[in-house]
Amino acid sequence: MIVLKAVLVSKDRDYISAWLDYVQGSSSDFNVRFTAFSQWDSFRDHMNEQEGRELPDLVIAEPEFLNNWLSNGGEASGIPWLMLSEGMDEVDEAKRLMKYQPMPTLLDAVMQACRQPRRKKMHRPGQETLSIGVVSASGGSGKTAVALHMAKQLGLAGYAVLYLNLETLDSTLPFLEKGLSRSGQRHPDAETGLSRLLYELKVGKKESGKQVQSKAVDGYVIRHEALKSDVFWPLSNRKEMLQMTCEDTSNLLRYLTDSGQYDVLILDGDSGWDGRSEGVLDTADAFVWLVEDDISAMHRWGQWLQHAERTKPDLYESVLERSRFVVNKYRDNVVNALPRPDLHLDAVLPYIPSWKQLSQEEVMLSSPIFQREVKRLCAMLVQDGEEELKQTGRIQKGDRWAL
Repeated sequence: MIVLKAVLVSKDRDYISAWLDYVQGSSSDFNVRFTAFSQWDSFRDHMNEQEGRELPDLVIAEPEFLNNWLSNGGEASGIPWLMLSEGMDEVDEAKRLMKYQPMPTLLDAVMQACRQPRRKKMHRPGQETLSIGVVSASGGSGKTAVALHMAKQLGLAGYAVLYLNLETLDSTLPFLEKGLSRSGQRHPDAETGLSRLLYELKVGKKESGKQVQSKAVDGYVIRHEALKSDVFWPLSNRKEMLQMTCEDTSNLLRYLTDSGQYDVLILDGDSGWDGRSEGVLDTADAFVWLVEDDISAMHRWGQWLQHAERTKPDLYESVLERSRFVVNKYRDNVVNALPRPDLHLDAVLPYIPSWKQLSQEEVMLSSPIFQREVKRLCAMLVQDGEEELKQTGRIQKGDRWAL
C-alpha cells in the first residue's frame, strides 16, 4: 500500500493533538502519515529540508502559516495545499478546509486533496492487469455507483486504474462531466476516444486477420482527477454501443489489458445477455455481483443462474468461480432467502438515503461510510504485494509531531 505524506500546521497544540490522537486511534486503514508543527520556524525549516527529497503530498495550514509559506517558494513547489480556515478568509472554496468539522470529514478532505501518485503498470510475471466486472441480474442495483467508488478507492491506493462504462445508456456523464471539463489532460479528440479505438480495432482485425498490436492508450482516454482514474469520454452515438458484439468487447478488453498501462480495469455494463455483457463475462478476471435484498431482485438472480446453467454451463461455472456476491443498499440484515442453497454472500454495502435526492454530482462520490465499505471490498479483490506499513505510535521532537 502506498502511504501518502501530509504536513499539518496550527498554532493550537491542543488541536494538533486531537487530530493526531484520532488518526492514531482510528480503526480504519487510513494511509496518510502526518507531520505537524505549531511554529513558523519549525515548519519553514522542515519544508526547506525537503528539497532534493520526496516532497509531501499535501500541506494543511492556518492562514498565517500558509500565506507565509506560499510567498516564500511554496507556490512554486507544486505541493497541493489546503487552508485550515474558520470561515473568514478569502480563498477559493476548493482550497478551504473548515477547521472545526467531524474528523472523518476532515480526513476524507485530506484524501481528496493529496497528490496521488499515478503508478504505471510494468509487465512482470504473475502481475498482470486485473479486470473486474461490476455486474447484476437486475437493473437499478447500483452498479455504476459501486464501479465509480471502486475506481476511486483503488486510484487513491496508488493503483493505475481505468474505468470503462459499457452501458447502452451511459449514466456516468452527470457524475464525471464536471471533472472531465476541468481536466488539464483533455485533448482535442477527447470526445471521440472510445469511438476511434473501437473503429481502429475492428479495421485492424479485418485487415490483418489477427488482433491489433497493443500500444499506448493515452491517446484515447482522459484523466479524471476526482475519480483518481482514467476514463473514456461517454459515447455520443448509441448505435456504436448497440453494435458492439461479444468479440468486439473481448478484443477491446484484451487490448486495454495488453497495453500494460493499468493495474486494474473496472468494467461497468448492462444487466442482460447482449454482446457486451457476454464479452465482459467471457473476459473479466473477477466480478462484483451486486444483489439487492428484494424479493424481485432475488428472483431475477435465480432466473439468470438457471438460464446460464441450462444454456452455457461452462460459462456458468466459470462466472461463479470468479464472482464475489455483494448485497448493495444493505439495511441491518438480509431478510430474503438466496435463490440457491449453495450460494453465499461475501460482503455488504450500505444504503445511503441521501443519494435519493442528489442535486450535486460530487456528493455521490463523497460518502465516507460507503467509501469505507468499498475499500474493504477492494481489499478482497486486489492483493498488493507490498507489506502494509503499520503505525506503532506518535513521535514528538521539539515542535514537531509525526505519526
